[in-house]
Amino acid sequence: MAVFHLQDQTCEAEIARLEKALGQYKIQVSRQKLAGVKEKADWILAVTDSEEDAVYAREKNIAVIFYEAPGMRCSIAGMDLIVQGFEEIDVEFLQLVYMRHHGLPWIIAETEHLCIRESVEDDLEAFRHIYQEKGILDYIPDPELEGEEGRFRFDQYIKNMYRFYNYGIWTVIEKTTGDIIGRAGIENGEYEGRAILELGYLIDQKWQGRGLGKEAARACTEYAEEVLGAHRLYAFICPDNEASIRLIAGIGFERIPRLTEEGLSVWKKEMC
Repeated sequence: MAVFHLQDQTCEAEIARLEKALGQYKIQVSRQKLAGVKEKADWILAVTDSEEDAVYAREKNIAVIFYEAPGMRCSIAGMDLIVQGFEEIDVEFLQLVYMRHHGLPWIIAETEHLCIRESVEDDLEAFRHIYQEKGILDYIPDPELEGEEGRFRFDQYIKNMYRFYNYGIWTVIEKTTGDIIGRAGIENGEYEGRAILELGYLIDQKWQGRGLGKEAARACTEYAEEVLGAHRLYAFICPDNEASIRLIAGIGFERIPRLTEEGLSVWKKEMC
């Protein structure tokens, strides 16, 4: 359920647009004080400019977007999001805020054979198993996920990276079996002193050789272009990692004819 309780009327047209869009998805909409809603707190996403609603949402663990109306001078803490307008907000965005609040993984892409979604805490053991396989760390840095420190690091990553950037390294699932078979996604990187977006991918050894890495990498590249609006994407690969070079070239990346200081080959894909 979406609850709209806005005392400021200047954005009424945008709220009406959202109400209509939510109705197309059969999502119930209510306009009232949050405390008066009878639905379970876990089922509610509130959009409000009321301090009373904000306090109630914190107490009941309700997902909430707070509208900071022009001239508002109060300080609101603990909200999932504070906005100053609704022009950029749609149903998918509302759903994302709700899922972020409740720690639910966002589905990034579904391909013919794969589901790529945000990672959750329960994925850690599968990742640990993959990284322990012989040769798997020959071409990538050790993510250091072992022990309690590794668990803490992993938990902090999934709680902060996705929420702040709306991208990161995700979980790759083979759809027929439901098995976690690897990781793939977009990371923040640096090249020649500039901040860049970097493609990363890793597939469990027993699933390699079936084109699944290429399928995952292509889906992540499309996400970078279509969702993030990225103009270019980079990949850094050991020159003797022939399989990864074939993969990256096969999805349209081109090699830059010089190595990084670490001896990695640089691959770049320009996007419209």
